[in-house]
Amino acid sequence: MGWTSYDLTSLTGSPLATFSPAAYLFAQNTRHAIYQGFTPEGGSDGHLYELYWAEGNDAWQYKDLTAEAGAPLATAYPTAYVFATTGSQHVLYEGQGGDGHVHELYWNENDGWQHHDLTDASSAPFALTVPTGYEFYAEGTQHVDYQGQDHHVHELWWRSNGWHHSDLSAAAGAPPADSPPYGYVFTAEGTQHVVYRGSDNHIHELWWDSSGWHHHDLTVAAGAPLATDDPTGYVFDVQGTQHVNYRGTDGHIHELWWEASGWKHSDISGVTGAPPAYAGFRPKGYSFEFQMTGPHPTQHVIYVGTDGHIHELWWDGTGWHHHDLTVATSAPLSISNPATYVWAEQRTQHIVYNAESHHIIELYWRAP
Repeated sequence: MGWTSYDLTSLTGSPLATFSPAAYLFAQNTRHAIYQGFTPEGGSDGHLYELYWAEGNDAWQYKDLTAEAGAPLATAYPTAYVFATTGSQHVLYEGQGGDGHVHELYWNENDGWQHHDLTDASSAPFALTVPTGYEFYAEGTQHVDYQGQDHHVHELWWRSNGWHHSDLSAAAGAPPADSPPYGYVFTAEGTQHVVYRGSDNHIHELWWDSSGWHHHDLTVAAGAPLATDDPTGYVFDVQGTQHVNYRGTDGHIHELWWEASGWKHSDISGVTGAPPAYAGFRPKGYSFEFQMTGPHPTQHVIYVGTDGHIHELWWDGTGWHHHDLTVATSAPLSISNPATYVWAEQRTQHIVYNAESHHIIELYWRAP
């Protein structure tokens, strides 16, 4: 079938969008995209809207999560994650008017959408940038990371007795952050990883094992070029590797990747001859793992080019390749970071972004 594009805003009649969306797959095979609203007359409206698709309905719908949860207005873009341990969804954002608080909209089957001020709940320092979150399934915990106004990386973490705060920079003796952090879990090693761009334009890693938090300068370890924008990371389970992607000073998408022998660097734009990445946006990588009835395992890094196109760098056993998804799908130009997720059961990949028209667009791939 290959790649196809859908205009989710037109399909649902939902409000226009501003900034970057978040997107994820949830239990019961539901798909979700979260974004902040926009009006041409007033700009961003501070409300967070949800576009959602349920397998039984086979149609996209929308709702105003801010109104439903009675939540404070948002500034900038939301992020989101799923907490499988409790069967809940979580949307994170920074409050409007520079309140510096990390706010959460969370959903469970019994209560619907609710609001929670995580800064108040954990007595944590104020945030400077948008928070991001992940689940550590092995420990039954949730983790929310953000750059504080002191330029430290702070963590809000939850277990059954409530929310707590940790200063990860102080715990690991790490240098100051100059970007929002991004966290992920490496299940094979039982470790947590939070990557960020430092004020030295190096990519730094804070990583946790049973002995606590540690710091590692990945730029030095891999002999990699300096970064100009925010990194993201993912794990390729089938090969037991970690991957961190960022935009370099040359406009290329660079990869720092780890195997048992340590961290290494690849210029994947250089290898593929791909167009330069747009400044200020971050690439988003993910793995599309092997399924018994599905495709061979592949890696994918999605970014916005200087041409406004959504570009895909993808890896299979023969190496890295480039694909212009905007051309392939005749999709509109992007004005936001891409959000991504995979639906392994259906053997599909999903990319969601905000277009020039302020419509939310989905690029959708199904295995032939």
